[in-house]
Amino acid sequence: MTMPRYAIYCAPQEDTPWWSIWSQWLGRDAKARQVLIPPKLVGIDPLVFKALTKDPCRYGLHATIKAPYHLNAQVSFEDMRGKIKELAQVQKPFVLELGFEQLNHFYALTPVGDPQTINQLAFEVVRELDAFRMPLNEKDLARRRSSGLTAKEDEMLLTWGYPFVAECFRFHLSLTGDLKGVDEQTQQLLRSEILTRLDELQHTPFVVDSLCLFEEPEAGADFFMLERFSFNSV
Repeated sequence: MTMPRYAIYCAPQEDTPWWSIWSQWLGRDAKARQVLIPPKLVGIDPLVFKALTKDPCRYGLHATIKAPYHLNAQVSFEDMRGKIKELAQVQKPFVLELGFEQLNHFYALTPVGDPQTINQLAFEVVRELDAFRMPLNEKDLARRRSSGLTAKEDEMLLTWGYPFVAECFRFHLSLTGDLKGVDEQTQQLLRSEILTRLDELQHTPFVVDSLCLFEEPEAGADFFMLERFSFNSV
């Protein structure tokens, strides 16, 4: 029997340039469930660009709040949905300034300045929804550990089912997959294109005003946005 996975993500509203520009960059709209024509970047082969965005495209435009998990058999989908709604209703919208950064071997958008507000929100969601997560099996643990984890990251993995939690958490929206082996000229062109788009968005705030429930229907399938839970704006 196929078991879906769920994830709690932060994603810009679909009617904002943040959503349209970066969804097109990835080549897919995870809310509309539509393939998009990616931008034509001068000096970069379209096939190379498609390969470089293949991994983040599958997950859709997002920043991870609670990483993908199978639902615990002891709870229901509606129980989980009710808890997400409850968590969202006690939050207040806030603005994040985002900038370009290279994280390990990929490019991403990350907070500029103190990330305390988003970090606190992320850990609260991870903690409050942990009862809905099916514990990892030995195969899952081995797969996570194969990439190399610090002692603290391994501790987070065992506690929360994901290594990048609490002090190991980095809020980010992935824009590429692994860049290892990509020549410097292509990397420079990518950086330039990302910075150009960020410049276009400098007067448009990135507002964190909701929690987004994403679903992966079956292993290896594209993730899509199932529902958005708005924060209390009062």
